Amino acid sequence: MPHTYFSMSQKLSLVIVSAFAIVVIVWLVQPGIASAGAPLEALQNTSQKVHRLLSDTELKKPEHALERRNQLVSIIGERFSCEEMSKRSLGEEWAKLTEGEQQEFIRLFRTLLAKSYAGKIEGYAGAPLRYLAERLADGYAVVRAEIATSKNEFMLDFRMVEKAGDWLIYDVVVDGISLMNSYRGQFARVLTFASTEGLLERMREKADLPVHARAD
Repeated sequence: MPHTYFSMSQKLSLVIVSAFAIVVIVWLVQPGIASAGAPLEALQNTSQKVHRLLSDTELKKPEHALERRNQLVSIIGERFSCEEMSKRSLGEEWAKLTEGEQQEFIRLFRTLLAKSYAGKIEGYAGAPLRYLAERLADGYAVVRAEIATSKNEFMLDFRMVEKAGDWLIYDVVVDGISLMNSYRGQFARVLTFASTEGLLERMREKADLPVHARAD
């Protein structure tokens, strides 16, 4: 299948959708590939939880929409390490924050992350992701996969870290475009004209937006 060209903006949108759609679509293991290890199993476990939630006929009723949304945000959020993502997205500026500011940053980052996927995942009907390989080293792992539709195909790397015996996502790379680098670039742009307190204030304002509002 020929590889379809994506513009940079399309790829960035693709990163966001793929980063969170991973937990609601089916993983297929390539013939001849060794059985899945702990990182992939962790992704599959979350996928199963989300599938059960989205298949619940009672929660599909309009009066349970908010409950369903909140449960979805909670299940998916458990598979991401917001602490690791916060540190990496802020870079050297992280060490300049007080412990209290770091905890607030993590909380706000988690809220903004949830806003970025909450409205995209419900009703998502994506093509299956095909597992290709899994690399583990010193508490970190990369799960490589590919997704193909009738129009295009692309590669994904799910970068994970082991925390307290569980494997959590801290970055997703789609055709060379990193979710973490995208956040890092956004924060760096704000910090060119604002202090870290200014960045936190901007995040507080966005965190107060309705859940369906854009968080970028």
